[in-house]
Amino acid sequence: FLTKDLMFQSRVASVGKAVSVAIVADRSVERLLPRLAEPATIPLWIIDLTLDLEDVAAVGESIREASPNAKIIAYGPHVHVGKLEAAAAAGFEVLTRGQFDHQISEIVSSVADPV
Repeated sequence: FLTKDLMFQSRVASVGKAVSVAIVADRSVERLLPRLAEPATIPLWIIDLTLDLEDVAAVGESIREASPNAKIIAYGPHVHVGKLEAAAAAGFEVLTRGQFDHQISEIVSSVADPV
């Protein structure tokens, strides 16, 4: 989970804990990757587009290189049209923050191991 929003990070982590999905977060992919035991096995990456990402496509390339089979979801405020469009152009699934907020449980649960 790439984010700088500690309150929202906590909310997503709580959802993950409830369904036994570990949520690892940081502000940059470069700082996050070394913290992951096996990045290739990560099924889902979530990108908060309020981060000051200079090149969304480059972030996507780094993620795809490390986790080639991962789903990438990017979200941001609906008024940040340019950032949402750039994420869509990079091939991410794009949601507004409100949509993501309403779908957190389903999104995180989708990568949980079935019991």
